[in-house]
Amino acid sequence: MFKTDDTIIKICMFLAGLIFFLYGTVMMFNYDFMIDRYPTFEDNLTTEFFLNWFGAVNFVAYVGILYMGFKGLDRGFFAYAIPVVLLQLIWVFMSLQQSGGDNYTGLYAWIILSALLIISRIRAGFPFTYESAGNAFGVTDKITQYMLYVAIILVVFNIASYFVDPGGFIRQVPLLESNPQAEHSVLGITMINIAILIAFIYQYRVGLSGVLITMSAVAATMFFSSLLVASVTFPNDGAPLLALFITLNFIISITVYFRNQSNF
Repeated sequence: MFKTDDTIIKICMFLAGLIFFLYGTVMMFNYDFMIDRYPTFEDNLTTEFFLNWFGAVNFVAYVGILYMGFKGLDRGFFAYAIPVVLLQLIWVFMSLQQSGGDNYTGLYAWIILSALLIISRIRAGFPFTYESAGNAFGVTDKITQYMLYVAIILVVFNIASYFVDPGGFIRQVPLLESNPQAEHSVLGITMINIAILIAFIYQYRVGLSGVLITMSAVAATMFFSSLLVASVTFPNDGAPLLALFITLNFIISITVYFRNQSNF
């Protein structure tokens, strides 16, 4: 498992995967459990929307750990996972400050998760220097390079949009209600986008990471599937800009995955 004989790494990665899996499945499939545990959560479509979003992010990280369980540890996973967990740890702490600290379970879970990933990263012995791959993203395929450049532009645009207009995302999605909890959720999504940007920069310099490209393809498929379901469930309440970004991300992720999967 993970193509390593280090038992501590195996235990740490198993526990990290378990945490990602539990949070992912609960957030996506058991809204009531999360709403009951956090009194500040309102039982409405806005809460469900953001819980589903964060749940998908957790589940995709679990998929990454499963991938490495068969393929072996990949430095690229940690280049994304450690920043995203640390940023979410900050976000959870801010949530507690905002809500008055109604439940510390999430904070403790993210602290443990951070420790598990950092321990695994250190014990894996990956170098902390990142030599250039020679070509952008370590490939000569121009379509892959152009697609990933567009992906970076989309992520940068999403991050910049939050700082220019924090409430813009909520206004663009008709079913979402503007409230402090929803606005804070958008900050959490922005922090995830920052971690994604870090992962893109890492791959631009070092080369494509099999686990990151696979995770991206899985995430893009999940969000695109959700978009299709939402378009049928709420045909008169569309969010054109969000739909455009999700569709473009799906096209980019799937194209890059299939054009490069033989190298993973």
